[in-house]
Amino acid sequence: MDAARYFEEMHLSMSSQKPEYRLVLSVKVQDLGGADAYLELRQEPVSGKARVFYSTMGRQKLNFQLVRKGWQSCHNASGELTGRFPATADGLLAQTDFSAFVRDDALDSGRMARILDVLAHTAGGCGTVSPSAAREGALITVERFVGRPAHWSYWSTRAAEQLNIAAILCWLGDYLAGAERRTLQSCPEAMQLAAAWQAALFTPLPQTAQRPQPVQSRPVRRAPVVENKRWQSILAVLATV
Repeated sequence: MDAARYFEEMHLSMSSQKPEYRLVLSVKVQDLGGADAYLELRQEPVSGKARVFYSTMGRQKLNFQLVRKGWQSCHNASGELTGRFPATADGLLAQTDFSAFVRDDALDSGRMARILDVLAHTAGGCGTVSPSAAREGALITVERFVGRPAHWSYWSTRAAEQLNIAAILCWLGDYLAGAERRTLQSCPEAMQLAAAWQAALFTPLPQTAQRPQPVQSRPVRRAPVVENKRWQSILAVLATV
């Protein structure tokens, strides 16, 4: 299964799980070693709630699962050959439930608002490719589907050239694991910018000066007068001790 088919199947699976959420952003991570990943940022139009959909298995591991399924289809439990290995992967792909490799989690409203603001003020573009970048790292492709469509494409080793987008992916990369997460969070400048955004979300608003409230003195409570003569005599004796 090539990268294009992998991304297409993941997109179809994510679209079918929660169709009421509209697509805001898609992220394709195409690693030279096959550790591809796919993410989508979606938002519910009425409530404004946002969710991040992401693949839990890269293309390389998924291809291994397909080969294993093909081997099992032509061997019995004892390992004896009972049939022919599928000539093409189309049959195996048709039998694969890609929703098993997709998860989604909520994204807080503060970070979602920041992401939408950054996307609205960032123009699309493609980063330059150095000779070394073509032999290492991963090709990252980002597409925006809200407002005016935009497209970004750059190598992970040159993420600083698309700093705003790379900082957004540092946030979204928290949902991935392993090599895919490290790929999106490999740029120190982007990580610093994402940390600055995060700190700004939790900065308390300045409080207006308030006049000190006057301290009200509590009334002094006097001891009750003992009217019983018997108790008065007992208290008089105790006072002389």
